[in-house]
Amino acid sequence: MTRAPRIPLPPGAADCHMHVFGPYERYPLAVERAYNVPEASLEEHERMKAAVGLERTVFVQSSGHGTDNRAMLAALAQSGVRGRGVAVVPHDSARDELQRMHKAGVRGLRLNLYTHSGRHVGEPADLLRAYERLVAPLGWHIQVFCSPATLFTLAAAIERCSVPVVIDHMGMVNAAHGLDQQAFQTTLRLASQKAWVKIAGADRITQITGNLRDAIPFMRALVQAAPQRIVWGSDWPHIGFHMRTQVRDDSILPFRDLDVGELLDLLSEAVPDKAVRDAILVDNPQALYAFE
Repeated sequence: MTRAPRIPLPPGAADCHMHVFGPYERYPLAVERAYNVPEASLEEHERMKAAVGLERTVFVQSSGHGTDNRAMLAALAQSGVRGRGVAVVPHDSARDELQRMHKAGVRGLRLNLYTHSGRHVGEPADLLRAYERLVAPLGWHIQVFCSPATLFTLAAAIERCSVPVVIDHMGMVNAAHGLDQQAFQTTLRLASQKAWVKIAGADRITQITGNLRDAIPFMRALVQAAPQRIVWGSDWPHIGFHMRTQVRDDSILPFRDLDVGELLDLLSEAVPDKAVRDAILVDNPQALYAFE
């Protein structure tokens, strides 16, 4: 059950990280995938948004659907000007395909080196450069989802990248290791220089500690380093933790039960300054995703 956050959200607040799944009779999961999950529809997400006061949505292509972006694009079409998309495509995709996605509202590509690492071959820095060449003419960004170790190896390439780079889920650090861990210091340094960061996934980085509030110091540090390049996301529908390897059976991985109102309360505690918090929810997404 989702409740309203303690502090009402500003008009135009955006959920900058969520996924849709299905309907599977039209948009099946990819053959190569790391999980089987239930369907998660735009209508369900809209009910959650209404409950907490969110208005805009950034649809991020899920690894479960691979490079078949049809479910994401269909939901994006239903959302109109309130929606934007981040697609997953091969690094050698045709320019006209990307231009069609741009007209549909896509504004970035996701480079997922985490969920199903065997999907990509070659050095991560080379992949980043290939996607940079692909998106630069469109004015898009690259969203990087990877382990802390991979992010460390990518740091120099991110610093040189000519397009905006967005780091997923606060760099996927382990909150149990504290702010001084090298993994977080890398994320913090990149944020202070040029990278954008999604302060989504508080539950992911606190998986070991089991306390969502352990994410607050990390959120605060990132916002202090780059308040103009931080966006927030619910990570709905909260895919269950899994082994990140090819599924071998048809068992269903249930979604985790998280209250998005509670996640927004974490944001309010981490960022008590209303003007900064409103920028994270409204102004920064406006700049990154070019909402109308």
